[in-house]
Amino acid sequence: MARGDGMLDRLKSMFRSEDFIPSSSVFPSIDSDKIASELKLVDQGKLRGQDNQPPAETREFDHIETSVIERIEELRRKGLENYESNRRVYNERLARAGQASKEVDIAAGSAKNDFGALVQEWQSRIEGPRERLNETFAWRARYREKNRLERPAKEFEGWIKTFSLTIILVVIEAGINSYLFSKGNEFGLLGGLLAAIIVSVVNVGGSALLGYLARYIHHRNWLLKLGGLIFVLLWMTFAFVMNLGVAHFRDGLEGGLSWAQSTASAVPALLAQPFFLASIESWLLVGIGLLISVLSFRKGWHTDDPYPGYGRVDRSLARSRTDYEMELHNALEDLKDRRDQAIDELQDASEQVRNGITEAIDALFGQSTLSAHLKTFLEQCDVKTAHLLAIYRDANRAARKDPPPKSFDKAYKFGAFKPESLETSRRDNAEAEAARVTATVDAAIKEIFEQFETARLAFEVTRDAQRDAAKLEQAKWPA
Repeated sequence: MARGDGMLDRLKSMFRSEDFIPSSSVFPSIDSDKIASELKLVDQGKLRGQDNQPPAETREFDHIETSVIERIEELRRKGLENYESNRRVYNERLARAGQASKEVDIAAGSAKNDFGALVQEWQSRIEGPRERLNETFAWRARYREKNRLERPAKEFEGWIKTFSLTIILVVIEAGINSYLFSKGNEFGLLGGLLAAIIVSVVNVGGSALLGYLARYIHHRNWLLKLGGLIFVLLWMTFAFVMNLGVAHFRDGLEGGLSWAQSTASAVPALLAQPFFLASIESWLLVGIGLLISVLSFRKGWHTDDPYPGYGRVDRSLARSRTDYEMELHNALEDLKDRRDQAIDELQDASEQVRNGITEAIDALFGQSTLSAHLKTFLEQCDVKTAHLLAIYRDANRAARKDPPPKSFDKAYKFGAFKPESLETSRRDNAEAEAARVTATVDAAIKEIFEQFETARLAFEVTRDAQRDAAKLEQAKWPA
């Protein structure tokens, strides 16, 4: 989330300072040999000593001695500036503890509000599928009550499987009958196969359709039940007439008639002598046709639930339930992801603040080593200054003829430096802010978990809602 990334960046910047100097570089080193070489103290001492400079009555430092003092003072000033800079940086970090905790408060509030808004969004999005599911459930309950159905609906195998089995039956019948139709056919086996396919498609398709419509014989409505019985009788009539007519057509082909003559004579022969067939092969054709017709009728009968309309109602409920479950799954997954993301961001923010405060406290109040280094550094400034002055003065004395000046007996020490005392109250406040940040984040995480659990329970009240919807429909439509 971009908002969480921005918050973490701000928190990191609060506890980061480009002015911070590592403790190993706070106090610059004082290389007396290097300084003596750069200032040419030995040479200057000899030259000035040969000229008896400075004069014996001089009581103040000459310009060579002053340059030594200025060089050491420059290094001393840099060390003290670095020391104060470090103290200031960490004091500022501690002072920012309160601001950082406010950032975490804002982030925690935003995380809770964002998650609550997402819950409301999903509640609105899931309302449609849930309402559809409840209404469909009530519709099926009313349908079962009205038609006195207590059993579950037969599972629909799908139209693809139905058509696949139908094609298999067509292929089987056409393959068997192609040989029987090839005799007397002027196109031979190919013509017989074409005729067999046409006959098979009509036989299988018609029987399956009549079988599907004959299911109305199970209906409670007597008029529809009568219609189902009529479709059963129609199928029986269709099966016998169709297959006997095809057998008479084959007899015509086998008797030497042309295709057109056999087609024209099949119906009159069927009407005149329906059960008189010229060969056993024609009876075999009838038997195969009737068997395929029975199988096709049975397939049409069992394509859907035996009670007409019940399968459609049940499938509508199944689709509504699937749509709702998919929407519910998407909602819970999205809420889980956002919940975990918000928690990770809050925990990262809490850790960032606590680490920043802890590091600042440790750095500021663990400066006993730094303070010892400061004391040593200040002492070294005085010692190095005296050492460099001695180098110059010794060279000067050795080259002089006159007595050395009074100033050579004068020592130099820098002014005393007293560091500020540590503010323990600021440390206590920072530690209290760190504890408050932890408490704020823990409370926000707990509330987000509670929001998620409340939403999850609210989303999953479908069963009760369906039960109430069914009772309402039953009250509106008494059996």
